[in-house]
Amino acid sequence: MKKLITIIVLTYLLFTINSTASNQVSDGNNLENQKLLKIGVLLPLSGKFKGIGESFLKAIQLALYDISDVKIKIYPKDTAANALVAYNSAKELEEKGITIIIGPIFHESLERLHEINNVTFISLTNKTKKIPNNIIAFGINTKSQINVLKKYFKKIGISKTLFLSPQKLYEEQAQIITDSKINFQKIFTYNTSPKKITEQIEKLTNYRERKRELEIRIKILEKSELYKDKNELKELELKHTLGEINFDSVIIVDFGERLKSVLTSFVFSDISDEQVGFFAINQWFDETLFDEIALKNLHFPSIDYKNLKKFKKKYFKAYKENPNQVAILAYDALGLIYHCWYNNDFEFNSKLLTNKKGFKGLHGEFVIENNISKQKLKIYKVAGKKFIKVY
Repeated sequence: MKKLITIIVLTYLLFTINSTASNQVSDGNNLENQKLLKIGVLLPLSGKFKGIGESFLKAIQLALYDISDVKIKIYPKDTAANALVAYNSAKELEEKGITIIIGPIFHESLERLHEINNVTFISLTNKTKKIPNNIIAFGINTKSQINVLKKYFKKIGISKTLFLSPQKLYEEQAQIITDSKINFQKIFTYNTSPKKITEQIEKLTNYRERKRELEIRIKILEKSELYKDKNELKELELKHTLGEINFDSVIIVDFGERLKSVLTSFVFSDISDEQVGFFAINQWFDETLFDEIALKNLHFPSIDYKNLKKFKKKYFKAYKENPNQVAILAYDALGLIYHCWYNNDFEFNSKLLTNKKGFKGLHGEFVIENNISKQKLKIYKVAGKKFIKVY
C-alpha cells in the first residue's frame, strides 16, 4: 500500500508520467525483462561543500525511493568541487558504460567535461555562460527570472526600471541582460561594501538634491502667512526629501546580507516601497527576510513554493534534517531521466531531454533549449511573515 501511495504522488511530481506510473504497477511482473538504467552522480562529497553534496545525494535517493523501480542504479562519485577531480570521476563513470550523469553542481567543475563526448551531464548550475554541448544547465537561471519579471512588469504597468548588480555578477550576466530587451532606465553596478553601498544609492537616487529642494521649499513657506502655505509646511516638516524620482521599479541581482544593505540604503535615501516596486533575483524563500522592515513587499521570481514545502517535509521525514533547498532540482533531475528512459522502451536517449512540450517537476514547468533549462517561474512577495504568490 505504501508503495502504491508513493507512485500516485509521483504522477504529479515526476514529469507527466501519469499513464506510465500506472503501467509500471501493472507490468511489475515483467521487471526482469527491462533494461537497467544506470545514472552517474557527480557531487562534492568531500571538502568545503560536502554538506551541499550530501544533501543533493539524499534528494536523489529520495526520488529513487519514490519511483521504486529496481532497474534504476545510481553511481555517486566525488568531485570535491574541483574541475580535475570531476573530470576523473566522470571518466570512471564513462568506463562503466554510463551515458547520463546528474551533476556537477558548480559551473567551475564543468571545465573539462566537454571532452567526454559520450556522456550527457545534467548540471545543477544556474550559470549559463559557455555551456558545452554535452551539458545541460539545470539550475534556476537569470534568464528565466528576467523573462517572468518582464511579463509581470507589462501586466502591472512598470516601465522605468533600475537594474542593480555587484560588478562581478553583472560581468557574468551582461549578455543575458542585453538579450532580455528590457529598456532599463539605468544599469548600475555597485561596490559591495555596506558603507559604500549607502553612498552609491544616495547618489543614484539624487538624495542630496531632493533633501536640498525640501529645505528650500520649507524656507519659502516659513515666510508666508497664507493658510494653504502653512498647511503645506506642516506636511513637509514630516518629510525628509522633496521632488520626483525618475524610476518606478528596481531589480537587484543579489541576496543575503548584501541585498538587505542595498534595500536599507534605499530607505535611508527616502525611497519607499509605496513609490517604487522592489524586485530581487536569485532568492530561495529566505525566511530571515521576514524580520527586515526595509524588505516589506519585496518581490522575487522563484520556483513553486507549495511543492518546495512538500519536498522539504518529505525530505525531513526521511532523514530527520532539513535539505539544501536547491536539492529539489536533483530530485527532479532523476525524475526527468527516468521519464525519458521509461517512455523510450527502457533506452535512454539524450535527445528526449529537448522535448518541445517540456516537462513538469516538483520545482515547476520547464523546457530544455540550447542546453539550458528554461523555467516557467512564479513571482512572490514578502508580506508580513509570509511568501505570497502574486503572479
